[in-house]
Amino acid sequence: MLALYEGTMEKQKLILIRDFLLKTFVVGFIFAILLFVMTATFWDKWSNFVYAKFFVPKEELGHLVVDSFLHLRLYLIFVILVPGIAMHWLVKSKK
Repeated sequence: MLALYEGTMEKQKLILIRDFLLKTFVVGFIFAILLFVMTATFWDKWSNFVYAKFFVPKEELGHLVVDSFLHLRLYLIFVILVPGIAMHWLVKSKK
């Protein structure tokens, strides 16, 4: 009886972590889309502010923005989505 209870609790924990990871991915993806739209919309205004305030050369700003989107994409996919999918398969296999 105790082993059955422990297996159920383990499965519930896996489901909780899986749901957390998948919902975090969805929120992060929406955030990334919003960030891209804001960057594309306000590039002219914000780029001048960044040049003046943070002394970033004009040639470097485009590279910094592309690198930040690349890192955000890698984080969302490999740190959040892949473990979420793996846990989803693990929960399905425990049924």
